[in-house]
Amino acid sequence: MRSVFAKIALIFVILLLVIGCSPLGTTVQQPTLNQTNGPQPADTPAKPPTNTSSPTGDLQVHFIDVGQGDSILIRTPSGASMLIDGGDTDTGVVQYLKSNGITRLDIVVATHPHADHIGGLVQVLKAIPVAKVVTNGQPTTTKTYENFLDTIAAGKSAYVEVKRGDTINLDGLVFTVLSPANVLGNDLNNNSIVLRLVYGKVSFLFEGDAQADAEASMLASSVSPATATILKVGHHGSRTSSTPAFLALVKPAVAIYSAGKGNVYGHPHPETLAALATVGATVYGTDVNGTVIVTTDGNTYKVSPATGQPRGPPSAQPAATPTPTLGATPIPAPAPSSGALGLEVISVTSPVAPGGTATLTAKTVPGSTCTIIVNYKSGPSQAQGLEAKVADINGNVSWTWKVGTTTTPGNWPISVTASKDKQAVTKETTFTVGK
Repeated sequence: MRSVFAKIALIFVILLLVIGCSPLGTTVQQPTLNQTNGPQPADTPAKPPTNTSSPTGDLQVHFIDVGQGDSILIRTPSGASMLIDGGDTDTGVVQYLKSNGITRLDIVVATHPHADHIGGLVQVLKAIPVAKVVTNGQPTTTKTYENFLDTIAAGKSAYVEVKRGDTINLDGLVFTVLSPANVLGNDLNNNSIVLRLVYGKVSFLFEGDAQADAEASMLASSVSPATATILKVGHHGSRTSSTPAFLALVKPAVAIYSAGKGNVYGHPHPETLAALATVGATVYGTDVNGTVIVTTDGNTYKVSPATGQPRGPPSAQPAATPTPTLGATPIPAPAPSSGALGLEVISVTSPVAPGGTATLTAKTVPGSTCTIIVNYKSGPSQAQGLEAKVADINGNVSWTWKVGTTTTPGNWPISVTASKDKQAVTKETTFTVGK
Protein backbone atom coordinates (compact mmCIF):
# COMPACT_ATOMS: atom_id res chain seq x y z
CA MET A 1 0.00 0.00 0.00
CA ARG A 2 1.36 3.38 -0.95
CA SER A 3 2.00 5.76 1.92
CA VAL A 4 -0.07 8.88 2.37
CA PHE A 5 2.90 11.03 1.48
CA ALA A 6 3.48 9.11 -1.75
CA LYS A 7 -0.08 9.78 -2.72
CA ILE A 8 0.26 13.47 -2.01
CA ALA A 9 3.38 13.50 -4.20
CA LEU A 10 1.37 11.79 -6.94
CA ILE A 11 -1.18 14.57 -6.79
CA PHE A 12 1.47 17.23 -7.35
CA VAL A 13 2.91 15.29 -10.29
CA ILE A 14 -0.53 15.20 -11.86
CA LEU A 15 -0.93 18.91 -11.26
CA LEU A 16 2.31 19.61 -13.11
CA LEU A 17 1.05 17.58 -16.06
CA VAL A 18 -2.27 19.40 -16.30
CA ILE A 19 -1.15 23.00 -15.67
CA GLY A 20 -2.34 25.25 -18.46
CA CYS A 21 -5.24 23.11 -19.58
CA SER A 22 -8.73 22.58 -18.17
CA PRO A 23 -9.97 18.99 -18.01
CA LEU A 24 -13.49 20.32 -17.69
CA GLY A 25 -13.74 22.25 -20.94
CA THR A 26 -15.67 25.08 -19.31
CA THR A 27 -15.76 28.81 -19.88
CA VAL A 28 -16.75 29.62 -16.28
CA GLN A 29 -14.08 31.70 -14.60
CA GLN A 30 -11.75 29.41 -12.67
CA PRO A 31 -11.65 29.87 -8.89
CA THR A 32 -8.47 31.35 -7.51
CA LEU A 33 -6.77 31.27 -4.17
CA ASN A 34 -4.66 34.03 -2.70
CA GLN A 35 -2.12 33.08 -0.07
CA THR A 36 -0.52 35.49 2.35
CA ASN A 37 2.65 35.09 4.33
CA GLY A 38 0.68 33.45 7.13
CA PRO A 39 -0.87 34.77 10.33
CA GLN A 40 0.29 37.85 12.14
CA PRO A 41 1.76 37.49 15.62
CA ALA A 42 -0.78 36.65 18.31
CA ASP A 43 -0.23 39.96 20.11
CA THR A 44 -1.30 41.98 17.07
CA PRO A 45 -4.63 43.71 17.87
CA ALA A 46 -7.51 41.69 16.48
CA LYS A 47 -9.18 43.16 13.41
CA PRO A 48 -12.04 41.67 11.41
CA PRO A 49 -11.30 40.50 7.85
CA THR A 50 -11.94 43.26 5.35
CA ASN A 51 -12.71 41.03 2.37
CA THR A 52 -16.22 41.82 1.17
CA SER A 53 -18.04 40.40 -1.85
CA SER A 54 -20.22 42.82 -3.80
CA PRO A 55 -23.77 41.47 -4.31
CA THR A 56 -24.79 40.77 -7.91
CA GLY A 57 -27.98 38.81 -7.27
CA ASP A 58 -29.28 36.02 -5.08
CA LEU A 59 -26.69 33.84 -3.35
CA GLN A 60 -27.83 30.44 -2.08
CA VAL A 61 -26.24 28.44 0.73
CA HIS A 62 -27.61 24.91 1.22
CA PHE A 63 -26.94 23.19 4.55
CA ILE A 64 -27.58 19.68 3.25
CA ASP A 65 -29.10 17.00 5.46
CA VAL A 66 -26.52 14.20 5.27
CA GLY A 67 -27.28 12.68 8.66
CA GLN A 68 -24.40 12.75 11.15
CA GLY A 69 -21.98 14.76 9.03
CA ASP A 70 -21.46 18.09 7.27
CA SER A 71 -22.13 19.19 3.71
CA ILE A 72 -22.75 22.74 2.46
CA LEU A 73 -23.45 23.79 -1.13
CA ILE A 74 -22.85 27.42 -2.17
CA ARG A 75 -24.27 28.70 -5.47
CA THR A 76 -23.38 32.14 -6.82
CA PRO A 77 -25.87 34.31 -8.75
CA SER A 78 -24.18 33.41 -12.04
CA GLY A 79 -24.15 29.67 -11.38
CA ALA A 80 -20.68 28.90 -10.01
CA SER A 81 -20.69 26.37 -7.18
CA MET A 82 -18.66 25.32 -4.17
CA LEU A 83 -19.13 22.34 -1.84
CA ILE A 84 -17.81 22.41 1.72
CA ASP A 85 -17.55 18.77 2.90
CA GLY A 86 -19.68 15.90 1.67
CA GLY A 87 -20.93 13.97 4.67
CA ASP A 88 -20.14 10.28 5.07
CA THR A 89 -20.35 7.59 2.40
CA ASP A 90 -23.80 6.85 0.96
CA THR A 91 -25.61 9.73 2.67
CA GLY A 92 -27.10 11.15 -0.53
CA VAL A 93 -24.95 14.19 -1.33
CA VAL A 94 -24.42 13.22 -5.00
CA GLN A 95 -28.16 12.75 -5.49
CA TYR A 96 -28.85 16.10 -3.85
CA LEU A 97 -26.35 17.91 -6.09
CA LYS A 98 -27.72 16.35 -9.26
CA SER A 99 -31.32 17.04 -8.24
CA ASN A 100 -30.34 20.71 -7.96
CA GLY A 101 -28.80 20.80 -11.42
CA ILE A 102 -25.15 20.66 -10.36
CA THR A 103 -23.13 19.17 -13.24
CA ARG A 104 -19.73 20.52 -12.16
CA LEU A 105 -18.18 22.03 -9.04
CA ASP A 106 -15.69 24.87 -9.18
CA ILE A 107 -14.35 24.23 -5.67
CA VAL A 108 -14.60 21.43 -3.14
CA VAL A 109 -13.37 22.19 0.39
CA ALA A 110 -12.57 19.34 2.78
CA THR A 111 -12.47 21.04 6.17
CA HIS A 112 -10.65 18.05 7.74
CA PRO A 113 -10.21 14.35 6.92
CA HIS A 114 -12.82 12.72 9.16
CA ALA A 115 -15.05 10.24 7.33
CA ASP A 116 -18.26 12.17 8.11
CA HIS A 117 -16.83 15.09 6.12
CA ILE A 118 -14.88 13.44 3.27
CA GLY A 119 -16.56 10.05 2.82
CA GLY A 120 -19.19 11.56 0.58
CA LEU A 121 -16.59 13.68 -1.23
CA VAL A 122 -15.06 10.50 -2.66
CA GLN A 123 -18.39 9.78 -4.34
CA VAL A 124 -18.79 13.41 -5.44
CA LEU A 125 -15.36 13.44 -7.08
CA LYS A 126 -16.18 10.25 -8.96
CA ALA A 127 -19.60 11.46 -10.15
CA ILE A 128 -19.11 15.17 -10.87
CA PRO A 129 -16.16 17.07 -12.43
CA VAL A 130 -14.38 19.20 -9.84
CA ALA A 131 -11.97 21.99 -10.82
CA LYS A 132 -10.19 22.45 -7.50
CA VAL A 133 -9.96 20.65 -4.16
CA VAL A 134 -8.93 22.64 -1.06
CA THR A 135 -7.69 21.02 2.17
CA ASN A 136 -5.70 21.99 5.25
CA GLY A 137 -2.95 19.55 4.26
CA GLN A 138 -3.32 17.35 7.33
CA PRO A 139 -2.84 13.67 6.46
CA THR A 140 -4.32 10.69 8.23
CA THR A 141 -3.92 6.96 7.71
CA THR A 142 -7.55 5.94 7.20
CA LYS A 143 -8.70 4.07 4.12
CA THR A 144 -11.30 6.79 3.50
CA TYR A 145 -8.56 9.43 3.30
CA GLU A 146 -6.47 7.29 0.95
CA ASN A 147 -9.48 6.86 -1.31
CA PHE A 148 -10.02 10.63 -1.17
CA LEU A 149 -6.48 11.30 -2.42
CA ASP A 150 -6.72 8.61 -5.10
CA THR A 151 -9.96 10.11 -6.41
CA ILE A 152 -8.50 13.63 -6.58
CA ALA A 153 -5.62 12.31 -8.65
CA ALA A 154 -7.86 10.24 -10.92
CA GLY A 155 -10.13 13.20 -11.61
CA LYS A 156 -7.19 15.54 -12.32
CA SER A 157 -8.57 18.19 -9.98
CA ALA A 158 -6.21 20.94 -8.89
CA TYR A 159 -5.12 20.53 -5.27
CA VAL A 160 -4.45 23.42 -2.87
CA GLU A 161 -3.68 23.61 0.86
CA VAL A 162 -4.71 26.70 2.86
CA LYS A 163 -4.09 28.22 6.26
CA ARG A 164 -5.13 31.30 8.25
CA GLY A 165 -4.93 34.52 6.26
CA ASP A 166 -5.40 32.91 2.84
CA THR A 167 -8.43 33.70 0.70
CA ILE A 168 -10.43 31.55 -1.69
CA ASN A 169 -12.08 33.35 -4.61
CA LEU A 170 -15.16 32.00 -6.34
CA ASP A 171 -16.89 34.00 -9.05
CA GLY A 172 -16.51 37.28 -7.17
CA LEU A 173 -17.01 35.78 -3.71
CA VAL A 174 -14.09 36.07 -1.30
CA PHE A 175 -13.79 33.50 1.49
CA THR A 176 -11.28 34.37 4.22
CA VAL A 177 -9.54 31.43 5.91
CA LEU A 178 -9.64 32.01 9.69
CA SER A 179 -8.25 28.66 10.79
CA PRO A 180 -6.04 26.70 11.13
CA ALA A 181 -3.00 28.92 11.65
CA ASN A 182 -0.81 25.86 11.18
CA VAL A 183 -1.67 22.18 11.25
CA LEU A 184 -0.32 20.91 14.56
CA GLY A 185 -0.53 17.46 16.13
CA ASN A 186 -3.23 14.90 15.43
CA ASP A 187 -6.27 16.94 16.48
CA LEU A 188 -8.27 16.72 13.26
CA ASN A 189 -11.25 18.68 14.59
CA ASN A 190 -9.30 21.69 15.85
CA ASN A 191 -7.36 21.80 12.58
CA SER A 192 -10.61 22.23 10.61
CA ILE A 193 -10.69 24.88 7.90
CA VAL A 194 -12.89 27.76 9.08
CA LEU A 195 -14.17 30.18 6.42
CA ARG A 196 -15.84 33.58 6.57
CA LEU A 197 -17.82 35.07 3.69
CA VAL A 198 -19.19 38.61 3.59
CA TYR A 199 -21.84 39.21 0.92
CA GLY A 200 -22.91 42.81 1.12
CA LYS A 201 -24.51 43.28 4.54
CA VAL A 202 -24.91 39.54 5.18
CA SER A 203 -22.03 37.42 6.49
CA PHE A 204 -21.46 33.69 6.94
CA LEU A 205 -19.08 31.77 9.21
CA PHE A 206 -18.44 28.10 8.39
CA GLU A 207 -16.77 26.39 11.36
CA GLY A 208 -16.32 22.77 10.28
CA ASP A 209 -15.60 20.79 13.46
CA ALA A 210 -13.51 23.54 15.11
CA GLN A 211 -13.61 23.25 18.90
CA ALA A 212 -12.77 25.44 21.90
CA ASP A 213 -9.00 25.51 21.24
CA ALA A 214 -9.48 26.62 17.63
CA GLU A 215 -12.05 29.21 18.66
CA ALA A 216 -9.66 30.63 21.27
CA SER A 217 -6.87 30.75 18.69
CA MET A 218 -9.08 32.68 16.28
CA LEU A 219 -10.10 35.13 18.99
CA ALA A 220 -6.44 35.79 19.78
CA SER A 221 -5.33 36.19 16.16
CA SER A 222 -5.10 39.21 13.90
CA VAL A 223 -7.62 37.51 11.58
CA SER A 224 -10.60 37.77 13.90
CA PRO A 225 -13.84 35.92 13.15
CA ALA A 226 -15.77 39.16 13.82
CA THR A 227 -19.55 39.00 13.62
CA ALA A 228 -21.58 36.69 11.40
CA THR A 229 -25.20 36.88 10.38
CA ILE A 230 -25.30 33.12 9.72
CA LEU A 231 -23.16 30.69 11.75
CA LYS A 232 -22.60 27.07 10.78
CA VAL A 233 -22.21 25.78 14.33
CA GLY A 234 -18.95 23.96 15.08
CA HIS A 235 -18.75 20.18 15.55
CA HIS A 236 -22.42 19.32 15.02
CA GLY A 237 -23.52 21.36 18.04
CA SER A 238 -21.19 19.60 20.48
CA ARG A 239 -20.43 21.19 23.86
CA THR A 240 -16.76 21.07 22.80
CA SER A 241 -17.43 24.08 20.53
CA SER A 242 -19.44 27.32 20.69
CA THR A 243 -17.73 28.77 23.74
CA PRO A 244 -19.40 31.80 25.38
CA ALA A 245 -16.46 34.04 24.46
CA PHE A 246 -16.61 32.97 20.81
CA LEU A 247 -20.37 33.40 20.50
CA ALA A 248 -20.23 36.75 22.32
CA LEU A 249 -18.00 38.04 19.52
CA VAL A 250 -19.73 36.38 16.56
CA LYS A 251 -23.30 37.24 17.74
CA PRO A 252 -25.05 35.18 15.04
CA ALA A 253 -28.61 36.07 14.12
CA VAL A 254 -29.08 32.54 12.77
CA ALA A 255 -27.19 29.40 13.80
CA ILE A 256 -27.40 26.15 11.83
CA TYR A 257 -25.92 22.85 12.99
CA SER A 258 -25.67 19.58 11.10
CA ALA A 259 -26.43 16.37 12.99
CA GLY A 260 -28.14 13.04 12.47
CA LYS A 261 -31.52 12.40 14.05
CA GLY A 262 -31.09 10.35 17.23
CA ASN A 263 -27.29 10.22 16.84
CA VAL A 264 -25.29 8.35 19.49
CA TYR A 265 -23.28 11.47 20.42
CA GLY A 266 -26.29 13.38 21.72
CA HIS A 267 -25.67 16.24 19.27
CA PRO A 268 -26.65 18.98 19.61
CA HIS A 269 -25.76 19.19 23.28
CA PRO A 270 -28.12 21.24 25.46
CA GLU A 271 -25.24 23.44 26.61
CA THR A 272 -24.72 24.57 23.01
CA LEU A 273 -28.41 25.27 22.44
CA ALA A 274 -28.50 27.30 25.66
CA ALA A 275 -25.36 29.23 24.70
CA LEU A 276 -26.84 30.07 21.30
CA ALA A 277 -30.07 31.20 22.98
CA THR A 278 -28.03 33.43 25.26
CA VAL A 279 -26.70 35.44 22.30
CA GLY A 280 -30.16 35.60 20.70
CA ALA A 281 -29.55 33.25 17.76
CA THR A 282 -32.42 31.57 15.93
CA VAL A 283 -31.36 27.91 15.72
CA TYR A 284 -32.00 25.37 12.97
CA GLY A 285 -30.66 21.82 12.76
CA THR A 286 -30.68 19.23 10.00
CA ASP A 287 -31.85 16.58 12.48
CA VAL A 288 -35.17 18.37 12.99
CA ASN A 289 -35.40 20.70 9.95
CA GLY A 290 -33.84 18.61 7.18
CA THR A 291 -31.91 20.59 4.58
CA VAL A 292 -31.84 24.31 5.39
CA ILE A 293 -31.37 26.83 2.55
CA VAL A 294 -30.34 30.44 3.12
CA THR A 295 -30.97 32.87 0.24
CA THR A 296 -29.64 36.42 0.30
CA ASP A 297 -29.33 39.36 -2.06
CA GLY A 298 -26.71 40.95 0.20
CA ASN A 299 -29.22 43.20 1.97
CA THR A 300 -31.78 40.79 3.38
CA TYR A 301 -31.87 37.02 3.79
CA LYS A 302 -34.42 34.22 3.95
CA VAL A 303 -34.04 30.93 5.82
CA SER A 304 -35.99 28.01 4.29
CA PRO A 305 -35.96 24.74 6.27
CA ALA A 306 -37.29 21.64 4.54
CA THR A 307 -39.56 21.04 7.52
CA GLY A 308 -40.40 22.27 10.99
CA GLN A 309 -39.70 25.43 12.92
CA PRO A 310 -36.55 26.84 14.57
CA ARG A 311 -35.43 25.19 17.79
CA GLY A 312 -35.90 26.85 21.15
CA PRO A 313 -33.49 26.64 24.10
CA PRO A 314 -33.32 23.28 25.91
CA SER A 315 -35.95 22.53 28.50
CA ALA A 316 -35.04 21.03 31.82
CA GLN A 317 -36.72 20.08 35.06
CA PRO A 318 -36.11 22.44 37.99
CA ALA A 319 -33.05 21.38 39.94
CA ALA A 320 -33.54 20.19 43.49
CA THR A 321 -31.93 22.12 46.31
CA PRO A 322 -28.45 20.55 46.54
CA THR A 323 -27.19 18.57 49.48
CA PRO A 324 -23.93 20.00 50.84
CA THR A 325 -20.92 18.11 49.50
CA LEU A 326 -18.02 17.14 51.70
CA GLY A 327 -15.05 19.27 50.74
CA ALA A 328 -17.13 22.02 49.16
CA THR A 329 -15.75 25.51 49.72
CA PRO A 330 -18.53 28.01 50.54
CA ILE A 331 -18.52 31.38 48.79
CA PRO A 332 -20.96 33.64 50.68
CA ALA A 333 -23.16 35.77 48.44
CA PRO A 334 -26.57 37.38 48.64
CA ALA A 335 -29.36 36.25 46.33
CA PRO A 336 -29.60 38.31 43.14
CA SER A 337 -32.09 41.15 43.33
CA SER A 338 -35.37 40.72 41.49
CA GLY A 339 -35.62 42.35 38.07
CA ALA A 340 -31.89 42.20 37.35
CA LEU A 341 -30.13 39.04 36.25
CA GLY A 342 -27.41 38.12 38.70
CA LEU A 343 -25.31 35.02 39.19
CA GLU A 344 -23.10 33.86 42.03
CA VAL A 345 -21.13 30.65 42.47
CA ILE A 346 -22.01 29.43 45.97
CA SER A 347 -19.72 26.40 46.29
CA VAL A 348 -17.55 24.03 44.31
CA THR A 349 -15.93 20.78 45.40
CA SER A 350 -12.16 21.27 45.59
CA PRO A 351 -9.82 19.48 45.62
CA VAL A 352 -11.04 16.37 43.81
CA ALA A 353 -8.98 13.28 43.13
CA PRO A 354 -9.04 11.81 39.60
CA GLY A 355 -12.01 9.48 39.48
CA GLY A 356 -13.81 11.47 42.17
CA THR A 357 -17.07 13.41 42.03
CA ALA A 358 -17.40 17.20 42.01
CA THR A 359 -20.42 19.46 42.59
CA LEU A 360 -20.86 23.14 41.77
CA THR A 361 -23.78 25.12 43.18
CA ALA A 362 -24.86 28.56 41.94
CA LYS A 363 -27.64 31.03 42.63
CA THR A 364 -29.38 33.23 40.07
CA VAL A 365 -32.86 34.50 39.17
CA PRO A 366 -35.49 31.72 39.32
CA GLY A 367 -36.29 30.25 35.93
CA SER A 368 -32.96 31.24 34.34
CA THR A 369 -31.37 28.85 31.84
CA CYS A 370 -27.94 27.92 33.20
CA THR A 371 -24.96 26.28 31.54
CA ILE A 372 -21.58 25.14 32.81
CA ILE A 373 -18.27 24.48 31.05
CA VAL A 374 -15.51 22.64 32.91
CA ASN A 375 -12.22 23.04 31.05
CA TYR A 376 -9.37 20.57 31.35
CA LYS A 377 -6.05 20.41 29.52
CA SER A 378 -7.71 18.30 26.81
CA GLY A 379 -10.59 20.76 26.41
CA PRO A 380 -14.14 21.09 27.76
CA SER A 381 -15.34 18.13 29.82
CA GLN A 382 -18.01 15.95 28.26
CA ALA A 383 -18.89 14.20 31.53
CA GLN A 384 -22.51 13.37 32.26
CA GLY A 385 -24.21 15.79 34.61
CA LEU A 386 -22.97 18.97 32.89
CA GLU A 387 -26.09 19.55 30.81
CA ALA A 388 -27.96 22.86 30.78
CA LYS A 389 -30.42 23.35 33.67
CA VAL A 390 -33.11 25.76 34.81
CA ALA A 391 -32.77 27.47 38.19
CA ASP A 392 -35.47 26.38 40.68
CA ILE A 393 -38.04 28.62 42.37
CA ASN A 394 -35.38 29.78 44.84
CA GLY A 395 -32.84 30.50 42.10
CA ASN A 396 -30.69 27.49 42.98
CA VAL A 397 -28.94 25.35 40.37
CA SER A 398 -26.26 22.70 40.74
CA TRP A 399 -24.27 20.23 38.69
CA THR A 400 -22.55 17.02 39.82
CA TRP A 401 -20.07 15.26 37.56
CA LYS A 402 -17.34 12.65 37.73
CA VAL A 403 -13.73 13.69 37.17
CA GLY A 404 -12.03 11.26 34.79
CA THR A 405 -9.44 8.88 36.18
CA THR A 406 -6.88 10.16 33.65
CA THR A 407 -7.56 13.87 34.23
CA THR A 408 -4.33 15.85 34.60
CA PRO A 409 -3.89 17.24 38.13
CA GLY A 410 -3.97 21.01 38.38
CA ASN A 411 -6.22 24.04 38.79
CA TRP A 412 -8.90 24.02 36.09
CA PRO A 413 -11.28 26.84 35.10
CA ILE A 414 -15.06 26.58 35.23
CA SER A 415 -17.43 28.95 33.43
CA VAL A 416 -21.08 29.26 34.50
CA THR A 417 -23.62 31.25 32.48
CA ALA A 418 -27.20 32.22 33.32
CA SER A 419 -29.60 33.70 30.75
CA LYS A 420 -33.17 34.99 30.94
CA ASP A 421 -35.28 37.62 29.17
CA LYS A 422 -32.48 38.47 26.71
CA GLN A 423 -30.04 39.06 29.57
CA ALA A 424 -26.96 36.92 30.21
CA VAL A 425 -24.25 36.87 32.83
CA THR A 426 -21.19 34.65 33.22
CA LYS A 427 -19.10 33.89 36.29
CA GLU A 428 -15.70 32.22 36.31
CA THR A 429 -14.22 30.03 39.06
CA THR A 430 -11.68 27.22 39.37
CA PHE A 431 -11.35 23.86 41.08
CA THR A 432 -8.36 21.67 41.79
CA VAL A 433 -7.82 18.13 40.62
CA GLY A 434 -5.32 16.56 42.99
CA LYS A 435 -2.96 13.63 42.53
